[in-house]
Amino acid sequence: MGIAQWHANGLQQHKEEVKLFLNQNQIDILLISETHFTSKNHFTIPGYDLCYTNHPDGTAHGGAAIIIKNTIAYYVQLQYAEPVIQATSVRVKGLLRDITIAAGYCPPRHNLKAEHFEAFFQTLGPSFLVGGDFNSKNTLCGSRLSTTKGRELAKVINAKNYSYLSTGSPTYWPTDANKIPDLLDFFITKGISTTYAAVKASYGLTSDHTPIIVTISTTIVVRQPALRLHTSHTYWEIYKTVVRDKVNSAMKLKTCEDIEIATTRFIGILQQAAQAATPKRHPISLASNSPSDIKRLVAIKRRARSKWQKTHAPDDRRLFNNAS
Repeated sequence: MGIAQWHANGLQQHKEEVKLFLNQNQIDILLISETHFTSKNHFTIPGYDLCYTNHPDGTAHGGAAIIIKNTIAYYVQLQYAEPVIQATSVRVKGLLRDITIAAGYCPPRHNLKAEHFEAFFQTLGPSFLVGGDFNSKNTLCGSRLSTTKGRELAKVINAKNYSYLSTGSPTYWPTDANKIPDLLDFFITKGISTTYAAVKASYGLTSDHTPIIVTISTTIVVRQPALRLHTSHTYWEIYKTVVRDKVNSAMKLKTCEDIEIATTRFIGILQQAAQAATPKRHPISLASNSPSDIKRLVAIKRRARSKWQKTHAPDDRRLFNNAS
């Protein structure tokens, strides 16, 4: 199931690009924060249902919504419409169990405490995935720094043993040049193993926030290693020689088109030089996707084996056998 989250900063004017985004990225559920909807809004997309929660004062700001495929079996849960948090949630029928999918928005002007977040999460049931703009920066989820509100949210995540899904890269791109991009949008989950989820960034929608997409699977998600242009075995002298031989310093750079052509050629030269200077290696083995409890047990077994091999004591042999 493909689930995306996006801070729209007003949904009504983005209808056509949302339709394109859903189709191109095969999105089953789109979670939206800050819809700016009121009771007068009308928004439909063929093949999808819309569930939404407006700001409790009825004016065009805040709010949250879910756009969900009408072929998915679900039912809408009670709206959560408080000045500090607005959220829409649906209960989705899964293969093994039902899961609550929620879209949330926390306006920046409110100084939320741990009890506010906890009260909201308690309405979502034993297993849930909630995505949104929590306006709560915390390095735990990949933000550049931690704010007071972010530390309060982290308290709840740690105390309740929730998990989070984050790209680790900025999702908020301020128009003010004096502000620094940062991560504000992420998912919080309970009862869903992150081993069965893969999250990635997307740039397919226009606002001051970029969407993120998570894929929830019934099988362990195999994560491919990141592609790299060079390795620790790259011969940098060869790299510099290739670049020096191929760069043409006599190219004219008088127009924008000249600069574009020169830039493209230069990037190509850097890539060719890196490939020529980097020896071919055997494919890197896939990253380990074992659950954390299995990794912990393997570590205990290794320590027990190491101790027994050093002492050969009967008690250490017994502990090693038990660990195995």
